[in-house]
Amino acid sequence: MKPAGTRPRSAVPAGAAGSTWLRRWSVVAMLLLFMLINYGDKTVLGLAARPIMHEFGLSPSQYGLLSSSFFFLFSVCALAVGLASSRISTRWILLVLALIWAVTQVSVVAASGIGLLLASRIALGAAEGPAQPMALHAAHSWFPNAKRNIPSALIVGGGALGGAIATPLLTVVIVHFGWRAAFLAMFLVGCVWCVLWLVIGRDGPVDRAPAGAAPLPASRVPYRRILLSGTWLGGFTGAFGAYWTSTLMVAWLPSYLEMALGYSTGEAAAIATIPWVAGLILTFTHGALTQWLLHLGVPSRIARGILGGCVLILAGLAMVLLPTVTQPTLRIVLIAVAFSFHGVTFANGQTVNSEISPPAQRGAVLSVSVALVTVAGLLAPYVTGRLVEAADGPAAGFATAFAIPGVLMMAGGVAALFFVRPERDARRIAALAVVKEKP
Repeated sequence: MKPAGTRPRSAVPAGAAGSTWLRRWSVVAMLLLFMLINYGDKTVLGLAARPIMHEFGLSPSQYGLLSSSFFFLFSVCALAVGLASSRISTRWILLVLALIWAVTQVSVVAASGIGLLLASRIALGAAEGPAQPMALHAAHSWFPNAKRNIPSALIVGGGALGGAIATPLLTVVIVHFGWRAAFLAMFLVGCVWCVLWLVIGRDGPVDRAPAGAAPLPASRVPYRRILLSGTWLGGFTGAFGAYWTSTLMVAWLPSYLEMALGYSTGEAAAIATIPWVAGLILTFTHGALTQWLLHLGVPSRIARGILGGCVLILAGLAMVLLPTVTQPTLRIVLIAVAFSFHGVTFANGQTVNSEISPPAQRGAVLSVSVALVTVAGLLAPYVTGRLVEAADGPAAGFATAFAIPGVLMMAGGVAALFFVRPERDARRIAALAVVKEKP
């Protein structure tokens, strides 16, 4: 007989617990690869910009419009799929998105004019809009709040890893086999992922009630209560500037290095890889540090809000200073800081949004956040192209273009310092959900 007051041991066998651990991290690994492919699909156009512009006779502003077309349906589809995620398994949502990516890449191989390229980018953007929020939503269903920073960092870091791997490899393919071969390579990689996901992909157990227990109540609050909280608004401000920077890096950084700084295609690809590698290391390091601080009992406001805000301020400052520096080594350092530090915002901000959202609304809140933030992606390529075209020279145009995300990131970092208070806003939102459930 057990002594009085002794807590019963878990009924879950050790083997089952080990199986759950393996499944959890296998899903995270697949989601990391999912984001790697996501960024490879986006990056390939920027890497092939010069041969595409030459073949189709595009001006900088026309290429900027082509690049911006990726975001025509990005936000709308992110929002629509996010709202649907409360009723449809993320396993199937992610599979459909990846299949669409693959089809859009292979369609470019047959392009004989700008029309098919434009249609392909619009369709790709529509399918990639929901990608990051759905990947994070899927991962967060396997982890409690205090343990979400590392998987979030890995998934968002998959984008940086995608850039670090895709940039040199796709450049080699473009140089030796032509730009169409690079799109074909991304099609094949996407097909392989889909097959693996059918075997490995599953929804997690965190949001479900234990076996034999009553179903968890589907607590909901008006979305405006979440989206008008200081935490969400503070995070949105920084993420908008960070996404402007991210889009600038994908669409224009290789061209900036060649057109404004005079590097060769190979040198530009090597330098453009540095921010991807630095971003991967920083995003994971920041996620691990944040999770360790939370484990020590440091409030989320400090571990996620203030720390993340400081990193974003540094990124903005580096972006503003970049065009004023002529010393090559220092310039490369500033490129690495400006185009890598901003990435922390995506993992950190969406983890904070999960923290303040009821589980039943988490996927929709993450998707609404992405839908609004990525308006920056619609503007950045085209605005940059217009500025470069209107300036006396490429260097002057890029200097003005870089000042915009630099100021936005610094403003967002300051907003995070003062307004991101996840514990307070989570309590307020939870209280509203409880009141709503009472008869």
